Amino acid sequence: MTSSIEHNQQGDAKYTQAELINHTEALFAVKAEVLYGALSEATAQTFSIAEAQERINQFMKAKVKG
Repeated sequence: MTSSIEHNQQGDAKYTQAELINHTEALFAVKAEVLYGALSEATAQTFSIAEAQERINQFMKAKVKG
């Protein structure tokens, strides 16, 4: 299986949104829908594990607009 992993200057691996969503439960202990929502407004195409976790945390703490 090939992976489109990128590395930034600090050496943190970056993964595509699809790759992260495929492994959401194992990596973040949340459903894929949560990660999808957390990344839905992101302009970046790739994310490190830490970046994705931070977006999930912000998404889970956000107030519901209604």
